[in-house]
Amino acid sequence: MTKVNVFLIGAAKAGTTALSELLAHHEDIAPMAIKEPSHFCKDVHEINFTPSYERMLDWNEGTYFSKSKLSKRHIGFVSSPNNYTLLLKEALSSGSASHVLDASTAYLYSETAAKEVFRYNPAARIIVTLRNPVTRAYSHYNMARKYGKEKRTFFKAIQDESILDRAIWGIDECYLELGDYHQQLQRWTALFPKEQILVLFHDDLLSETQNTMDRVCEFLDISAKTLTEVSEANTAEVPRSRLVSALLLGSLSSFIATVLPPILKKRVKPLILKKPESMDDASRTFLVHYFASANQALEKALNSSLKYWK
Repeated sequence: MTKVNVFLIGAAKAGTTALSELLAHHEDIAPMAIKEPSHFCKDVHEINFTPSYERMLDWNEGTYFSKSKLSKRHIGFVSSPNNYTLLLKEALSSGSASHVLDASTAYLYSETAAKEVFRYNPAARIIVTLRNPVTRAYSHYNMARKYGKEKRTFFKAIQDESILDRAIWGIDECYLELGDYHQQLQRWTALFPKEQILVLFHDDLLSETQNTMDRVCEFLDISAKTLTEVSEANTAEVPRSRLVSALLLGSLSSFIATVLPPILKKRVKPLILKKPESMDDASRTFLVHYFASANQALEKALNSSLKYWK
């Protein structure tokens, strides 16, 4: 194998981190050092990113690849084909895996990624996890609050986005944009045959984790793996105060992530973060109406009932 052959393309806040971690424990799957290298998002331009997104991202491609050992990262934007190949080689260096996983959630959002991935490897397997776009949007909002990037109420934030022609990755939060799954999936189904695309649902990943993993293994034609432990990834947390929110956008977030040992992280987090409150009724009503037609079209395309999203 000389190319990445499994792409977990999103959706963001729909269980991709949890699923990629499960897959990474399979001997036939090699994860990349950067979970989301975002290499094929040719329409997502770093130069346009807002200062707050840049600070949270903390990414410099030249600096990262100048080091002798590639460190583990959640996300980056790898523009160089040579650097992407380095990620591939590093993933394959530690074993005899038959599959290499690129789990970039920006691929589902991108208008060019499907064509770029198909050009790179038309035989690739594509996996997508979908979540009720209403709850996905609110989970995304709480993540933005957690990192100090969002000061508006949820209702104000989604109303503001609803009047945009298209929300832009790295500039806008894309609470609504990332939930238009029907339009996004069309770009992939137009190129890849249906037997190369597996659509999963966030609810099934949570409630039927073993069964979901079995489906993925069958789809990739690898041996089934019994799960002994399932960790919860990226659980929703928000700052306890505006001061904490401001600090998280600055140096505090990086300090917690890179300096504090795991045992201290567990002790510090409850002091600065809390569980978010429930979504307000006005926002829920707005979102259900906003996504209704797209969800209907998705139901038809997938030939699957999404009544539990209504």
